[in-house]
Amino acid sequence: MSHLEENLRALAARHPRLAAEIDAAAPLPSPLEPTPAGDPTVTADGVLLHSRHDPRREAARWAEAQRERLGERVDATAVVLGLGLGYHLEALAAAWPGPIVVVELDRALWRTALAARDLRAVLARVAVAEEPLTEEAIDAWGVPVVLPHAPSVLRGHGLRALGESIAGRAALRGLRLRILVVSPLAGGSHPIAGYCARALADLGHAVRLLDLSPFARGMEAIPCFTARRGARGAVEQAYMRFLGSGVLAAVEAEKPDLVLALAQAPLDAAVLAEIGRRGVLRAFWFVEDHRLLTYWQSVIAEYDYFFAIQQGAFLEEAARGSAARVAYLPCAADPAVHRPLALTAAERAELGAPLAFVGAGYRNRRIAFRPLLDLGLKIWGTEWAGAGQVETAVQRDGARISTEDAVRIFNATRVNLNLHSSTYVDGVDPRGDFVNPRTFELAAAGAFQLVDRRALLPPLLRPDQEVATFTDAAELHDLVRHYLAHPEERAWLAAAGRSRVLAEHTYRQRMQRLLETVAARDHERLGSRPREETVDDAAEREGDTPLGALLRRLAPATPFTLHGVVQGLLHRTGDLSDPEAILLFLHQFDELYVREQRA
Repeated sequence: MSHLEENLRALAARHPRLAAEIDAAAPLPSPLEPTPAGDPTVTADGVLLHSRHDPRREAARWAEAQRERLGERVDATAVVLGLGLGYHLEALAAAWPGPIVVVELDRALWRTALAARDLRAVLARVAVAEEPLTEEAIDAWGVPVVLPHAPSVLRGHGLRALGESIAGRAALRGLRLRILVVSPLAGGSHPIAGYCARALADLGHAVRLLDLSPFARGMEAIPCFTARRGARGAVEQAYMRFLGSGVLAAVEAEKPDLVLALAQAPLDAAVLAEIGRRGVLRAFWFVEDHRLLTYWQSVIAEYDYFFAIQQGAFLEEAARGSAARVAYLPCAADPAVHRPLALTAAERAELGAPLAFVGAGYRNRRIAFRPLLDLGLKIWGTEWAGAGQVETAVQRDGARISTEDAVRIFNATRVNLNLHSSTYVDGVDPRGDFVNPRTFELAAAGAFQLVDRRALLPPLLRPDQEVATFTDAAELHDLVRHYLAHPEERAWLAAAGRSRVLAEHTYRQRMQRLLETVAARDHERLGSRPREETVDDAAEREGDTPLGALLRRLAPATPFTLHGVVQGLLHRTGDLSDPEAILLFLHQFDELYVREQRA
């Protein structure tokens, strides 16, 4: 029996699904290389995974260094990033008596390793992290200590991000952060700020959304001062500096652990530097196309964390331009907003259509939608003036559509069009990579959509299995007619897309990933900052007293302040107890007579 067969049998005893996947996989394309002692090594993706001279000795040195990191903690689990050919796992198992888990995502590497060496002893001693790696699995490891096998991580394949997630989740346990979310004045990233704030609060953190939309009118009114572009630009810059001063005032008042800014939030390099001098971590989620909006280059150096919806050379350039941790973080949906709705007959009559699009009238959309007018097309949104014959399909005279109405339209429409915007192509952008928020929002609403194929779409939603796609605007007419005639296909694609989005692509999941990235690198800094006492802390101290009993009825992460406790009480139903009534009275007295003096 070969090494592969024996190892697969041993692996199948504990991880049958993984063993079956490896058995079906192809090996790495690169051949094994013999070392002087006869032990094999291999190069994968241009990275030599083990020494060409003595891989066992190299592994022993690695294990000795990791053993020092693990110390004598009895609750620790060694989480090794990368399987390689198993030498380092054998050495660690010999040096460390505690539990060991290996994380390896590449099935080709697994097959190559299991065919190269007898790893049955390792497979009996070491657990394998199953995919998808759940929060419950990480929690079951107690205190995970992430041990990267450097060559494996250097290959890529998601090991670095997964290691950050594991370390960050462990660091976040019991840590309730104070977070200030800064919105832009307007634009597509403005509602995302609200979704992020809600998700962070749902995760148990103290969050304030600094909604700057009331200041959008001021920016819109600046042309009233002058028609000269240069002079107008100077006034706009002064207005942005004024808003930056306001953000600093909010930072001073809130004393957050983290400031999260969304794309186009009015934070210039000077304001960000001042936030950093106050000991606050700064994160930026750039939910824009870097090719169109390049202002990120002037501020990235002042951020500690930079998240983007694009990958590849752009992220590499961003990493070179800053000491910030740079990471990919795609858009998402908020299931509390983007959801299936039961519409009234009147709503369906007004908002329903065989075919509809919600969004702005970019050049490529004006051109691509012309041949679709005979299919009952309705267009909702702004910036469609001058679109020629397409303008006849525009509803409500091109008024802005609220988020609530947009979700109603998604639900009322049989085929929702989703063509990513472009100002320089006539239809589908051949360079299109990022996936817009609308893709996830439509899916979460259980609505059927036709979306243009994007380079980063397949890992997020499987084309034509979880979302219907097109690659050329010329396809649209025939595709729309096909799906209008096949409601059963629309239904199963919409259901599959919704299931995937709810499982993997919500703002709660994105914010969890963001915080894990922050906590993995800055857990000591965050842990050393003064913490706000929660009702859970106070209830434990109070024991069986009436106050302790009252506090135990509230969410554990509720701040143990008069305002925090009262807000928790207001969300409860039923009659008030005497202690609850007393707290509400004290809170009202504080608001009416004391708070102004204290301020």
